[in-house]
Amino acid sequence: MKSELAAGDSTWIELIYTSRGAKSRTHKSARVTTNDTTLGRVSIAFKAETKEPGDSALLLAADPPTLDFGDPEKRKRRLESKITNVTDEVMYLSLVSVPPDFFKKVELKKDKLKPGKTAKLKVELKKGTEEEKFRKSVTLEARYGEKGKFRLTVPLVKGIGGSATAKKDNKDKTDEKDKKDKN
Repeated sequence: MKSELAAGDSTWIELIYTSRGAKSRTHKSARVTTNDTTLGRVSIAFKAETKEPGDSALLLAADPPTLDFGDPEKRKRRLESKITNVTDEVMYLSLVSVPPDFFKKVELKKDKLKPGKTAKLKVELKKGTEEEKFRKSVTLEARYGEKGKFRLTVPLVKGIGGSATAKKDNKDKTDEKDKKDKN
């Protein structure tokens, strides 16, 4: 991503919507300011309705729900999540949003998912990004029935605390320490 642009040049601007624990309709916006006298400022607005994991409205489930590449020192490059169809309808899956130029591979092993079945979402970092910290996401879309559509976003993090996986890891470490202290 470029930080300075010449006239007529372009670049990606990554905006990440984080619900921060909201469990209802939310609105957020971002403003891009330029020195272009014809554009000046451009506002982008987000609207979302956040559902809790396990909510009956979820049609797909990801296990794990967050792909956490861990600390930058670990140099982990490949992770996968199992995407499960939790409905009684056939789902047709596709990747609709993948961070540009950041991952070597993001693939979904199946594009048709029968009820109760799983597909693997595989993510591999590009070489040279293993030591970076990031917060990204991949969004899948499932089509079903005549016009049914559902989207599932899987967060991808590295070196940033606060993910569900990081909390589980810390709990496991605390449990191990408690066991050692008892012995």
